[in-house]
Amino acid sequence: MKKIVITGGLGYIGTELCKLYSGEAWHKNIVVVDSRFVSERVKQLRDWGIDFKQGDILNKDFMYEILKDADIVYHFAGITDVAYTKSEENGQSELITKVGIDGSKIVMDCVPDTCKILFPSTHVVYEGFNKTVYNIEENEPTCAQLTYSTGKVQTELDLQNSGKNYVILRLASVYGYSTDTMRIGIMPNLFSKITSQNGTIKLFSGGVQLKSLVPLIDVARCFKFMSERDDIKNQTFHLSKENMTVKEVAELCKQINPKLTLIETDDEIPNLGYTISNKKLLETGFEFRYDLKQCLTEMITNWSKKDIRPELEYTVQGGKEYIDDRGKISNYELTEPINMIGYIESKKGTVRANHYHPVQEQKCLLIKGKYVSVIKDLSNPKSQTQTQTIQEGDIAIIKPNVAHTMVFLEDSIFLNLVRGEREHENYGVTHTIPYKLVNEKLRVNLIKQFS
Repeated sequence: MKKIVITGGLGYIGTELCKLYSGEAWHKNIVVVDSRFVSERVKQLRDWGIDFKQGDILNKDFMYEILKDADIVYHFAGITDVAYTKSEENGQSELITKVGIDGSKIVMDCVPDTCKILFPSTHVVYEGFNKTVYNIEENEPTCAQLTYSTGKVQTELDLQNSGKNYVILRLASVYGYSTDTMRIGIMPNLFSKITSQNGTIKLFSGGVQLKSLVPLIDVARCFKFMSERDDIKNQTFHLSKENMTVKEVAELCKQINPKLTLIETDDEIPNLGYTISNKKLLETGFEFRYDLKQCLTEMITNWSKKDIRPELEYTVQGGKEYIDDRGKISNYELTEPINMIGYIESKKGTVRANHYHPVQEQKCLLIKGKYVSVIKDLSNPKSQTQTQTIQEGDIAIIKPNVAHTMVFLEDSIFLNLVRGEREHENYGVTHTIPYKLVNEKLRVNLIKQFS
């Protein structure tokens, strides 16, 4: 079984790479190593069948036991919250150097000669240019200045002299939505956050500085692509998709949310920027699937204020339908992830529910049949009982703390879509509280009324 190790696998890029491997964990030995322990992410890895080891990359004995039989190593571990200027560098420089350079040497020492190492370097190895340079190619001598970038250059050299099989990807500024691994300090991500708040973006020196940019998911895809290409070895590639000015990125944000304010200032910038060429990368056959406006829209939409539907209960029909001779596919988009589906059959004339959920939103997809939904807002003492008929194909969504009852007009089947727990022993205690909204007399009357 092939063994794949991802150091720093709980980070921004590592998290996305793990998603790509989630469908392969059943037939590959995939191990994530990280110094942190992030509860939800570790649980997700375990659910996918990906192993997790918490530990320090500088602990050589620990790393050797993990790496000694590895076939592929994605070496993402490192300090990424770093200074952008000389004046900002502080006592963290020593740790950046130790983790970046010494940690990488430990990885090289511990892997077998047959292992392929994939390493993320950075476009800021060219930060020392004192003029604007366009489409820098991989053979251009580096001119790193800060601790972070000089460490990357040293690890590139160490890899080249190691005798190991490696691929180095010099990353442009990586942008895109992620969960709690989100790197907000990266310019497109920061601009998206400000835009979602209807805020103000200040464009220093008018925003003329050039940036090379690349989508997060495409970065993860490219690393995986390189690992699977046995013909690509001992090479360095520039991984960049777009070359844009800071002002152009800000203007895209304003197109997405016109309430954003842009202000041009005379503040100095360290340089006018530079761009890296992706010509060599594209010659390998790698194709980008995402773009800046698409990713900006996702981030801004996810972080912007939502118009919450006011109804106590509303229904949604499937959309984006696909119909052919075999039948129909309908897609339902939910407002939150679910972790449990209850399959429930109900006979004509029966009653279900007569309860409410203090925290969970009720979501029921009616597969077959028909029922009367009866609801009441328990947060309002003056609220009146409401009824409506739920038809086959409807998802009925009911807010928390709304008592609800189903009176079935036909033999029915529905799916209960749940986020959270629904243990039977906790009925009446945590997730579900009884509330008799429909008694026998009302049940009979509702069947007569709606039949």
